[in-house]
Amino acid sequence: MRDLVEQIETGMEILYPGTRERIVKNTERELIKILMIMSAIAILFTAYGGLSIVSVFMAVCVMWILIKNSIYCKFDRLEVKLLQQFECFIKDVNFHFQYGGSVDEAVSEAARDAGYEMSLQAYRMYDSLSDDGDEELLEKLPNHFLMTFYALCRTVKHYGDKRIDGRSVFVTSLTYLRNDVNVEILKREKINALFMGLLPVSVLPVIAIRPISIWGIRNVSGLYAYYNGVAGKMTSVTITVITMIIASIIMKLKFSVNFDNHKSGLIKIILNIKVFDQFIMGRIRNHYRYYYEQDLFLKSVVYKYNIKELIVYRGICSLTAFFTSIVLMVGVGFYKKGVAGFIVMVSVILLVTVIAYYYEIILLCIRKRLLKLDREEEVVRFQSIILILMNMDRVTIEVILFWMEKFAVVFRHNIEKMADSITYKGSEVFIQLKDKVKFPPFERLLDCFLACDKVGIEKAFSDILSERTYYMDRHKQENEIIITNKAMIGKVIAFIPICMVIIFVLVVPFIYEGLLKLQEFGASSGFGF
Repeated sequence: MRDLVEQIETGMEILYPGTRERIVKNTERELIKILMIMSAIAILFTAYGGLSIVSVFMAVCVMWILIKNSIYCKFDRLEVKLLQQFECFIKDVNFHFQYGGSVDEAVSEAARDAGYEMSLQAYRMYDSLSDDGDEELLEKLPNHFLMTFYALCRTVKHYGDKRIDGRSVFVTSLTYLRNDVNVEILKREKINALFMGLLPVSVLPVIAIRPISIWGIRNVSGLYAYYNGVAGKMTSVTITVITMIIASIIMKLKFSVNFDNHKSGLIKIILNIKVFDQFIMGRIRNHYRYYYEQDLFLKSVVYKYNIKELIVYRGICSLTAFFTSIVLMVGVGFYKKGVAGFIVMVSVILLVTVIAYYYEIILLCIRKRLLKLDREEEVVRFQSIILILMNMDRVTIEVILFWMEKFAVVFRHNIEKMADSITYKGSEVFIQLKDKVKFPPFERLLDCFLACDKVGIEKAFSDILSERTYYMDRHKQENEIIITNKAMIGKVIAFIPICMVIIFVLVVPFIYEGLLKLQEFGASSGFGF
């Protein structure tokens, strides 16, 4: 529960950078909603299923799904609202800058008319700009659009504005940024519309299992043995676990932004215990090459845990799964089925423990594949930054790499290596990375960096505007296809739980009971069914 509170509080602090009192108040409001969800689910499952182990497990799983979805939806709505306010804010900054001439004044004037959420972000950026910039603020801004705006303001304030073909670079960059924000808002709204109702559709069948069982027993008393026996309980557990997995996939498909970057406090406590820390360090030393490669992999997917923390996290997951599956298998009643039941129970426990141990790695592999889909979008972000910086006097390659590193996700590890190596390797670092990355849009950027020494930064990146427009248009089309495919996958898998409930909770028990009655009738009448 403590981790949940900290996760909500951290999210609120980023989206509502106001006073501590307001952050706590918003967190409390969300916690009250969560407690209401938990109470409603607990009452519902207790009323129908009592306090049996299986019923408690199902209730906890449904709570986890609904609470996580509630938090994700809350943050997503707030971020969309912030983006809508930010779009209007950019327009106001543009207006005030053209008539006022000062970045600080334009931000301050626009902040007065901005929506509440945007005004908090605007005043924080204004305070930072007044103090000649604050690098830590970049880590606290909620999305890369606000980061781009802040970078633009800092750059113009530090290097001064410049006019190209009679137009201000600052004003032109604001126009590009506003268009990007509008595209993102439309994308989020479309995703929310396509995924509307999918999660409730996947969760409701689990809630309906027990009422269906009660209805079935009332109509056919012989079904009591099935629904309250090993087969019925195991069916309920299996459908619940599959529903959890499906709900997790739907949330990953729907929410492109990862709102769960909070580290578990339990992991920190375990690593502070000297015995555990020495054991993990010894394991890393004995298999250094393997864990070194895993650490690079974690950096490539921008994972919240380092390699030591991941080892502990996987251990916690497998142990939790091990003890939970033991309790569930006892609750289901496999131990009553003799040797065969015991063998099945042990096999299931071991299988679940192994899956839990490798589950996070599987998710990270999927995350890596999903991040590859964002490569082109990230290159467009790099191009936006370069368009801001390329025309400024006194800007160096190191400055461009510094800002690119701040915005990088997919290419962060590569940009970090370039920034660290350029001082002693020079242009050789771009050649080496070009051979390694093998992604044409990013390779084109590296070619431009290589040309900087010969023709200068402004000429080297002279074609970047037309390239950015091309990649933006292509990315819009690809985005439409990706969103449609995601929604189609979500719609297909969302109906798997309800199909399983219809087949294994409603149809199969009645067919099974019918066959038993038919067999009894045949035996008693001598027909030999």
